[in-house]
Amino acid sequence: GALRGHTAPINSVRFSHDCAKIVTASADETARIWDANTGKEIVGLRGHKFQVNSAEFSADDRQVVTGGDDKTARLWDANAGKEILVLRGHKFPVGDAEFSIDGKHVVTAAGPAGDKSGDETARVWNAVTGQEIISFAGHQDYLTSAQFSPDGNRIATTSNDRTARVWDI
Repeated sequence: GALRGHTAPINSVRFSHDCAKIVTASADETARIWDANTGKEIVGLRGHKFQVNSAEFSADDRQVVTGGDDKTARLWDANAGKEILVLRGHKFPVGDAEFSIDGKHVVTAAGPAGDKSGDETARVWNAVTGQEIISFAGHQDYLTSAQFSPDGNRIATTSNDRTARVWDI
């Protein structure tokens, strides 16, 4: 069935790893967690100042990471809907944010800002302290996605420059 409640376009949707929940990210400045069986909203994640571009569960489904046009990524308690951390450092909107498999790190990818390129970086953050660990630059246009390898030793990024890159951490 349909998940209804957002008041603007939905930019992202992901299942929890146990398939019990779904998280959506929307241009209405929220992400929402839904019951995957009933379609009812469980909790809203409110704190971004502009649209939310991506949302994803941690591997243990206890947290959600979101990326938004306010140039931040945010970590949330997936049960209570409380904001845990705000990751600040990108100069342009965060188009994608994802957890490492072990949940100890987050990777973010800077997206576009209107008709301008982004800051062309991916950044890896400590998911407990919020400290930036490393930044990767080399794409010639804004990034569209970033993902950790299953072993957590590399990240892969994609860009509007028509390339994908693999980076050692």
